[in-house]
Amino acid sequence: MPHTIEQQIKATYFALRIGAAVIAFVFPLLLWGGGKLAGFTLRDSMSAYYWATPDQLCACGGSQARSCQTKGSEAVVALSTPGAKTFQPGTMRSWFVGLLFAIGTLLYVNQGHSRKEDWALNLAGLLALGIALFPMRWDGYTHSFSPHGFCAITFFVCIAFVSAICSRDALALIKDARVRARYRKTYISLAIIMVVSPIAAYGFNFVTSQHSAVFWAEPFGIYAFAAYWCVKTEEMSGPDIKKAMAANHEQAAV
Repeated sequence: MPHTIEQQIKATYFALRIGAAVIAFVFPLLLWGGGKLAGFTLRDSMSAYYWATPDQLCACGGSQARSCQTKGSEAVVALSTPGAKTFQPGTMRSWFVGLLFAIGTLLYVNQGHSRKEDWALNLAGLLALGIALFPMRWDGYTHSFSPHGFCAITFFVCIAFVSAICSRDALALIKDARVRARYRKTYISLAIIMVVSPIAAYGFNFVTSQHSAVFWAEPFGIYAFAAYWCVKTEEMSGPDIKKAMAANHEQAAV
């Protein structure tokens, strides 16, 4: 039996939201697993997978890559040699860019419940593309600002804004105060994780040399993003929201 137009629209809407959550969930695992299969160890950030290869693990490149520190003097010395800045595309670069483009596109085409949510989602989608189009610097020097870092941090701020602020608009349709409060607390908690995660990852660069601590701090924000879409989809599937949608449909048909 074929679906009605309304059923098709609803199914497409929820599939797009779940698709964004699934992509976000597998993103860090795919980078880690793909790099491991390619023959190199865990990198100190997700962004480093844009450049990393089995023989080019950090900004030194070449045979020195396994022993150098990207922020240390060895990297600077290595970069002073002729041809040292010639780096090859990373083993996982295509996956890194492709998944960011997929997430960015899904966020941009997704329509928000309000104008401010729509603008925040559109901006987040464009920033996701910016993270891919402006890769991290791979020259061994510490930079106070980079387009890549700006896009990454602002992306999480936009999504946190959607989770903490814009989620209130649809929550007003839920009649049960306890259910409404539970969703509200969940969204605020996820928003905090989205903001704290990139800050923590940045801070770990200065307090630890463990790659795993830095790398896995970033996915906390990614997984909070994925969790938000899952919880929001559950909320939009609730009985109160369905009744409101049915009432609006009847009014539009009159």
